[in-house]
Amino acid sequence: MAEKTTDLNSDELLKFILKAHRNTYAALKEVRQKNRFDIPILPGHKDYDFAEGKWRYHDSYSGRLWAPGREVIFLDEKPVWCMSYQGMPCKFSPECKNNQSSEARILPMEFYDENVFPFLKRALMRADESMPFRGPPRFNEEEFEYGFEMQGNYEYFTGRESVVYFGREVFFQNVMGSIIR
Repeated sequence: MAEKTTDLNSDELLKFILKAHRNTYAALKEVRQKNRFDIPILPGHKDYDFAEGKWRYHDSYSGRLWAPGREVIFLDEKPVWCMSYQGMPCKFSPECKNNQSSEARILPMEFYDENVFPFLKRALMRADESMPFRGPPRFNEEEFEYGFEMQGNYEYFTGRESVVYFGREVFFQNVMGSIIR
């Protein structure tokens, strides 16, 4: 029989994931900087760490446009939950939805830095405790639309988020997560 190392309260876990997300990558710069490592753990990565009480969150990713990464939640310094993510601007992928014309593929990279990623962060800040893994199922702001679809629950899930601009998907990200036993 496997040794049980930690009692995991799902309500506490979900509340902490939401709070950690609101204090790291998607947060306002002043808040985000407080929880970002000056020197990353792995070369070429960006690392965030947020702790409260017996909970700790660590996010590490590499890249700017294609930025694979992983989040780990620790309870009493034991890893108890993890989520991995990988995505890219549609400029690089023929797999993007509603992307039949070449228009979405010729958006300049500055457009992502100045418009897409700031919109994505605003969407991520609108997640709630019932599904804090990315943003809400739907969020619209002017010409942008965010969507997140998920199968499963906090114990094991896969999902996909996307950013649509004037009806064409311009960014997507796949995620998968689970508790750690």
